[in-house]
This record gives sequence, C-alpha cells and structure tokens, in this order.
Amino acid sequence: MKKGPALFRLIQCLLVSCLLSVLALMVPTLLVPTLRAQQPAASTETPSSPFSIKNTWIVGGTGSWDYLTMDPAAERLYIAHGRSVQVVDVKAGTLAGEISGLAEAHDIALDYSGEFGYISDGLAGRVVVFDRRTLQTVAAIEGIPSPRALVFEPQTGLLFAVRTDPGPAPRGPAVPRTTTHIVPRPAPPPPVHPKPDTVSSIAVIDTQTRKVVAQILLPETLGFAQADQRGNLFINAPERNRILRFDAQTVASLLPQKTDASADAGLSGNAAGSGNASDPASAPASASAPARPAKQAAPPFIIDWTQRDRPVRYFSLDGQCATPKSLAVDSAHERLFAACNNMKLLVLNADDGQLVATLPIGPGVDAIGYDPDRGLIYAANGGADGSLTIISQSVTDGYAVIQTLPTRQRARTLAVNPETGQVYLVTDLLGVNLAPTGGIGSLQTNPVNGSFQVLVVGN
Repeated sequence: MKKGPALFRLIQCLLVSCLLSVLALMVPTLLVPTLRAQQPAASTETPSSPFSIKNTWIVGGTGSWDYLTMDPAAERLYIAHGRSVQVVDVKAGTLAGEISGLAEAHDIALDYSGEFGYISDGLAGRVVVFDRRTLQTVAAIEGIPSPRALVFEPQTGLLFAVRTDPGPAPRGPAVPRTTTHIVPRPAPPPPVHPKPDTVSSIAVIDTQTRKVVAQILLPETLGFAQADQRGNLFINAPERNRILRFDAQTVASLLPQKTDASADAGLSGNAAGSGNASDPASAPASASAPARPAKQAAPPFIIDWTQRDRPVRYFSLDGQCATPKSLAVDSAHERLFAACNNMKLLVLNADDGQLVATLPIGPGVDAIGYDPDRGLIYAANGGADGSLTIISQSVTDGYAVIQTLPTRQRARTLAVNPETGQVYLVTDLLGVNLAPTGGIGSLQTNPVNGSFQVLVVGN
C-alpha cells in the first residue's frame, strides 16, 4: 500500500474543510450590510446629520403673528406680525425693513415676476399691494371681507383671498395669555358641527387691474389654501374635515369679459387713492360746469357655488383627520400633505384624494412646509413645549418620521428656504408679572416686549 497518495488526499480534505468553515463565518458578515441597506428606515431613526436650531434672530415687534412666506431669490423672509409685515434678510439675520400701516396682517403672497407682493389685512377687509424692491405700499384693494389665506395662481394671474371667518364681525388681533398652571397634553378636539347657513367667500382679484373681479360663495367655513403648478387650488374645510379642490382656469372662464364700460365703472376693490387726475369722473367739478354724481363701484361678479351643482371636488378626511389646519403640495408627484389637529399628517393623492400614508406629528400644528429638492416635509407643532416633525419622502413614495426636534412654545408657523434647506419658525418669550397680589393661581404670563424671534433650523 502506497502511503503518499492517501496522505495527500487526507491533507486536501482537511484544507477544504477548513476553507468551508472560514467561508461560513465570513458570509453573514458580508451579507449584513447589504440586507440592512435594503430595509426601510424606521420611523424613529435619527438622520446621520440631525437637524438642530442653528441660530436665533431677535427681530422684536408686538402683537400676534400668522403666516410666513419665503422669497428665496431675494433671500428675504416675510412675517405677518400684528399690524405690520416684518422683512428679514436671511443672509444677514437682520431686519431688512417693515411694511406698516396694517390693521391685522395674516398672509403674504408673492407674484412670479419678482415685482409685487400681497398682504391680507383681515381686520381692515382689504389686500395691500407692495413693491418688493422698496417695500412701499403701492395699492390697497378694498371691500374683501375678513381675508386671511392668499394664493397667487400664475397660470391665470389671479389672486385668491380666502375668507376664513364667516362670522358677521372680523376678529381682532389676539394676544397670547396663559396661566401658570401646567396644562396636560391636549386631547383630540371634539368634532365641530357646521352651521347649516354658513357661507364663506373667496375674493378673486385681477393682479393686473388690482380689482376684485368676482366673489366665489361656498357653503362652509374655509381655512388654509395652497395652489399647485397645474392650476389647481386646494382649501381646507375644517368643520367638515375635508379638502376642496377646484381649477383656477374654470374660475377665469366664468368671469365677465372686460369692456370699456366695465373698465370705466370699475369693480369692487379699487386701488388705494381717492381718484385719478386724468379721469374726468374723479376730477373736482369746476364752477362753470354742473357737478356730476360720482360713479358708484359695481358690485363684484358672484360665482355661487353654494348649491350642489358646482365644479368643486371634495376629499373627505373623516376617520383620519380632525380639523385640517394646513396644506402643502408636491406638484411633481401629485401629492397633497394635510396637517390635522389630532396630531396626524396625511399624504393624499392630489388627483383623487386617496389616502397614501398617515404619519404622527406633535400637538398644536398650524403650518407645514415641503422641500421638493430634498424630499422633506416639516410640521411646526406649537402646542406643549413646541416641536418640529421632520418627515422623509422616498423615491418609491414611502414616508417616515426621521426626527422630532424640540423647538419653543407657540412656534407654530414656518417657511422653508429651498435654496439652503433651512427652515424658519417664529415665536416669543413669556414672562410673569409678580407684582399683583391674589395668589399663584391668579398669575398670568404675557409676551416679553422685544422677545419676538426667528428660529433657524438646519442640519
């Protein structure tokens, strides 16, 4: 018997066995990164570069505040704050100017030319037009009941001013006042039953003539509004827990054709000023000519959509969303984001209203923003101690909460800068006056003068 070949085969078997054992230990290690990469991110996973409050800009001012609007090209942030609109240079972090003389600023809309901006002055019942280069008021479009949300629609050149308070009297500016008692986490609000006779209106403004050319009547209370890049308008109907959608071009087709007679007579919402020196009707009567009665502005054209036969689509949110507060639109993917008062954010198909996803957010949301370049949705939650919910949108139409950033109390409105990816929120600080007597339970907190500030969030 030859021992050489047998020994060789034995050594060969031992080597193969050892090699297989080594490979068995290495394969799981090699496969784990691949398998992990295929798994979707968990909803509580913090991004590799987490968001934080990068800066705080003290801008001062008094009164309550409402919506923010970002002009990325000019690097300016517009803040509706009490009786003025503050304009912040986001590159320097300082005030660039202020548009004053308002009764109650609510929302700011910007045209696509870069020339003019529009402010809804709710208490005064008007929309103020200003020059974006000089920040000077150039016109005031009067006769608009309680405007709040503003939407500029570029395809038609129409500006839509939404009345969000259908009551007979406009509300005054609210000053935040809370007691020192600890308030528990708010429970979802009870459903609000709409009044059967509620009628809200949307003023349709021609931005070329700066006149109200129509009033759209709708049989419900309206809320925040947004437009996409396809000519559609979306408006919250909070009492009925639904979203309205209609086409701006449909509205434009219903408007009366412009004629010389109608141009002379004018429609409701003339620009600011008592008259035009070149217009004989507005010139003072001379001693030799008999005085002529002043021309009365014609009432706006009424588009009555209070009946069932109306070109409006309704996306019902029953069972998912209690009192929709704010909207954002992803025009490229036809997605609609709706923030709700029961701490949920809904992703809807913007074409048919079908539910795509439901995500948790914090209490007290009042505004959301969308960054299309980075696929991020932000919800400003001003309730409790304040937080910012950051949601990631994947290329496969998946959504996940990637971070909940603590902010400040009442930081409930925001604006997104698509150029830098930064997010801006505003709030103020509260103080307690200890001088009055009456016990701890009688103490109240009030805004500290000069504490109004912009929170700059980035990663």
